[in-house]
Amino acid sequence: MKRLMLLFAFALIVVSQLSAQADWNKIPIPKLPEFHPQEPKRIELSNGMVIFLQEDHELPTIDGVARIRDGSRREPANKAGLVDLYGEVWRTGGTKTQTGDQLDDYLEIRAAKVETGGGIDSTSIAWSCLKPDFDDVFKVFMDLLQHP
Repeated sequence: MKRLMLLFAFALIVVSQLSAQADWNKIPIPKLPEFHPQEPKRIELSNGMVIFLQEDHELPTIDGVARIRDGSRREPANKAGLVDLYGEVWRTGGTKTQTGDQLDDYLEIRAAKVETGGGIDSTSIAWSCLKPDFDDVFKVFMDLLQHP
């Protein structure tokens, strides 16, 4: 009797699993909306710098990245890790006019960020800010780029 009840319970579990597996096939899958990403506008400056501009007015923010084509790939063996270290302290070390802590406070008040990093093939500096604060934050970005 016990064996018969176990067999019946097992059969019930198998049947319920099979029906549950078949039910997911009945779920209607809606068609995904068309995806048409905007192509960025390519602007080449007279000094050779290339800018890719892509507008997105969904949020009132302005973001940007400057990528310098060189990184740790060309580090001498006795200076391995130097680009990574520089990428980490570039922003936190501040500029000639402001310390890293002063920059932290300045950016925090504006809910903005300026971040730096170093990698194998490039070194970068990026910013993100609200549109009304762009002029102030871009000055910090340029100061870090020109006077780290």
